[in-house]
Amino acid sequence: MTGSLSLCDHPGDLVRLTCEKCRRSGRYRNENLIVQFGPDIPLPDLRLEIAKYEREGKMHDMCGVPYEGLTGVAEW
Repeated sequence: MTGSLSLCDHPGDLVRLTCEKCRRSGRYRNENLIVQFGPDIPLPDLRLEIAKYEREGKMHDMCGVPYEGLTGVAEW
């Protein structure tokens, strides 16, 4: 996705995700995610890689996984 923040742009040491629909949440160390997915992965794509959820691909009922603490980053 063009125009999106990349993982290397994410502030702080932890990446936090929470989904109210699925009641899932997680915290991930930024440095570990960079090793696994690379620094240039767009944050929306990273969210898909991490979330691997039952609603994946269901455009009418997708998860609402936002990045906690980031303002101005679009949710699904």
